[in-house]
Amino acid sequence: MMEFTGERFVPQLSGDIKYEHLHRYAISLDFVEGRSVLDIASGEGYGSALLAKRAGSVVGVDIDSASIDYARSHYGEIPNLKFLVGSCSAIPITDASIDVVVSFETIEHHDQHEEMMQEIKRVLKPDGILILSSPNRLVYSDEPKQANPFHVKELYYEELVDLLKRYFQQMRLYGQKLAVSSWMMSIESSQVETIKAYSGDVSNIVNSVDALPAPMYFVAVCSDRAVKEPLASLYLDMSDDLWKRLNSDRHSNQIELSHLRHEFNHLQHQFNQIQHDRNHLQHRFNQLQYDCSQLQDEFSQTQHNLNQLQHDRNHSQHQFDQLQHTLNQAQHQLQECVQVQQNYQNKLQHADAVIQAMESSKFWKLRQFWMRVKALWK
Repeated sequence: MMEFTGERFVPQLSGDIKYEHLHRYAISLDFVEGRSVLDIASGEGYGSALLAKRAGSVVGVDIDSASIDYARSHYGEIPNLKFLVGSCSAIPITDASIDVVVSFETIEHHDQHEEMMQEIKRVLKPDGILILSSPNRLVYSDEPKQANPFHVKELYYEELVDLLKRYFQQMRLYGQKLAVSSWMMSIESSQVETIKAYSGDVSNIVNSVDALPAPMYFVAVCSDRAVKEPLASLYLDMSDDLWKRLNSDRHSNQIELSHLRHEFNHLQHQFNQIQHDRNHLQHRFNQLQYDCSQLQDEFSQTQHNLNQLQHDRNHSQHQFDQLQHTLNQAQHQLQECVQVQQNYQNKLQHADAVIQAMESSKFWKLRQFWMRVKALWK
């Protein structure tokens, strides 16, 4: 089984992409009956194998050698089918050897559109037919505002018509897209090839379908002769009922939506609780911010008082240092006075001793006697 990369359709896919690709090959079957066919950009090879069931011979050409190797290994037993490596601008097929060229979802993957048309005209027989599909750039990319990373150059309606008309005398252009419809068919096996189509609304119903508006893809049938084969058609894969799948998906989505709503309500309740807690915390925060502001003011005042006290302390220290210096000077002077006093005291004691010695001496006694006599004499 070939891996799906997003660039080429592979048979294991289902859904929209399967319907789109198989419908294109389905409408080609009426054109290839017993004819030589070229499937350009054949990819995995499933489409070429489908065509080989009706065609006289089919050649599948793809630029990717891995895809060609896979196609050869899976479809190589089909006798009227072969696969070759080649490109749209260099098709490995001889001139005027092909009755029908099919090219589905190829032209947008490169920008060599002129070279591709020239090569297709070269390999086609003079009355050969080209069946080509191309995404409608307006609807496919512009309106949804999304780009396919594998697409190199998509074309608008006018660009595709101008390109094809320059290489083919006859061209019939069809639109392709998925749409919802109501089917009414025989329950028993039936080989009905034509069906009636109705359209309208509650006010009017008609047995006709207008031109397809805003198609997702263009499908062109081109030739140098008149093309008579009708192309308007429907495709249904009973094993892959998209409407049934959509209903199943819708039911699953409704269940999931119910779960999501329940979860949303639970989350909403949690959110409300968190919001309540947040408001409470905000109130607490505002209160703390106010208290912090008050403390900041008190701190500033305390800091101011501290600075003032520091200033007063420095001033007192200065006064204390001055007083200490004065005290030291006074102590020094006092010590000097004490020393002088001590010296005088020593001298006085010495004088007293001398006097006492003199008073106790004979000379002193004679002097005193003489002084008394002298006093009497007078």
